[in-house]
Amino acid sequence: MSMNIRVLTPDRVICSTTADEVILPGLTGQIGILDGHASLITALDTGLLRIKLDDKWTPIILCGGLAEIDQNRITVLVNDVEELISLELSEVTRELEQATLAAEEAETSKAKLDASTELKKATARLEAVNYLS
Repeated sequence: MSMNIRVLTPDRVICSTTADEVILPGLTGQIGILDGHASLITALDTGLLRIKLDDKWTPIILCGGLAEIDQNRITVLVNDVEELISLELSEVTRELEQATLAAEEAETSKAKLDASTELKKATARLEAVNYLS
């Protein structure tokens, strides 16, 4: 038996598919969802959503949001996603290094928050490369 997952932004449907397993980027860590999961509403962090179907993982980088799990239906509502067209490992690694440095050097609380979000996106991009290759 499989689950249905929909990923939505305010203006479009990012994906609507079936899945054998879903891993969400929760605020306190990754949340794995399998068939028959208890009902749940949870906030999501900026990070990598992974959808597994027929032994193939599809990564989607989410920019925060929330997820509702209800009877094998998963609805993910996000402000935005980052498209994964083509990611080069060397480029993604360099972006992660730059984001790490920016996070370390940030001084104001706004700069720290912005740098933290960019660091999460860069980390998610690096994880996504593994699923796309």
